[in-house]
Amino acid sequence: MILGSTLFWSAILLLMVGISFGRMGPSFSRSNFSLPIILLGILLLIFNNSPIENPELDLLDSIHGFAPWFFVCSLGCFLVLRGSPIYWKVRYPQLFIGWIIILLSFYLFYEYYELPDNFLLVALFSSLGAILSLFLFILLVRFVENSIPLEDPAPELTEEEKDFVKKIISINIGVEEK
Repeated sequence: MILGSTLFWSAILLLMVGISFGRMGPSFSRSNFSLPIILLGILLLIFNNSPIENPELDLLDSIHGFAPWFFVCSLGCFLVLRGSPIYWKVRYPQLFIGWIIILLSFYLFYEYYELPDNFLLVALFSSLGAILSLFLFILLVRFVENSIPLEDPAPELTEEEKDFVKKIISINIGVEEK
């Protein structure tokens, strides 16, 4: 029992470490280890054959109900974003396939997710909370942007500063100064 729970939390920890390594960007060599660590965490979650105790079992059941539609929806959103118009060029096959996959994810959501008895009430208050949060966020951003005074424009560079900038740029692009 304890081995299964330990393996479950180890898998969750490996997933979080892998995602964190991936967020470090290409300038850090740790980002190269991101994908293998994430795959190891996923494999540990999938192939954990040890019995799991109740709190972890409930969480694992939630993950099993959440994962199918979430990953299908993520793939659909990725395809829709890739197919969306960029510089007036639309990729229609990716766009249509993406929307079909997103609609499939709604079917998977209703197939794997058990709706509570008071679903409409929960959905109503969740929607109101999301709208209120968005409204307050917009008001806060507007307040902060309006409360910051405008700064005076920076003064023009002196001749000495211009020569210094020219020297740095010419060194960086490999052109000799004249």
